[in-house]
Amino acid sequence: MKKNKGMAYAVLAIAFVLFNVIAFAIPTAKTATFWIAYAFSVVAFALQIVIWKFAFKGTDTLKSKFLGIPLISVGITYLIIQIIAFAIFMALPLTASWIAIVVCALILGISAICLIGTETGREEIKRVEEKVEKKVFYIKALQVDIEMLASTETDSDTKAALTKLAEKIRFSDPMSNDVLTDLEAEITDKVNELKTVENKAEIITVLDSLITERNKKAKLLK
Repeated sequence: MKKNKGMAYAVLAIAFVLFNVIAFAIPTAKTATFWIAYAFSVVAFALQIVIWKFAFKGTDTLKSKFLGIPLISVGITYLIIQIIAFAIFMALPLTASWIAIVVCALILGISAICLIGTETGREEIKRVEEKVEKKVFYIKALQVDIEMLASTETDSDTKAALTKLAEKIRFSDPMSNDVLTDLEAEITDKVNELKTVENKAEIITVLDSLITERNKKAKLLK
């Protein structure tokens, strides 16, 4: 990741050097309009570093890195549009300076709004995913508990019943809901009870019934 970031910054540096070479090599009047557009373009290049660092700040997973790409895309689009505007004003150096200020300021302002909107969307996606992961965790943990009990069970009939129950949980609706809190708490209590008793058959039957009830209620909540 660090190597890729280093290469990206190197490409940006090369692009900035080429931009300056072209800007000052082409014979055109260096009017106020030229310098205004040039200054905004330099700011656009500098902001790429800020945007890229912010986009990948605290990213420790592939998914979080992927979510930073739209932010970088907006930043690069802003840079390209600003360079195009600079090229136009460089070709038309006698254009009133206030026009250059207004156009470049609009490009910067609209890009800033797009960046804020993109970042807000990224944060919302992360928030929703974290919420979903918490809701899905319950059924996964429940399945693991029953599978562990089945793996250590010595009675063949009980082992088969636990394996069947684990399969039922596996294909249960993974999404939890606040409405199911009491029912899921009862299921958890029964699983904990299952870990300590010798005769598990009766509790397995109760758990099977509770899981069926949970699945039906979860379906109604869709």
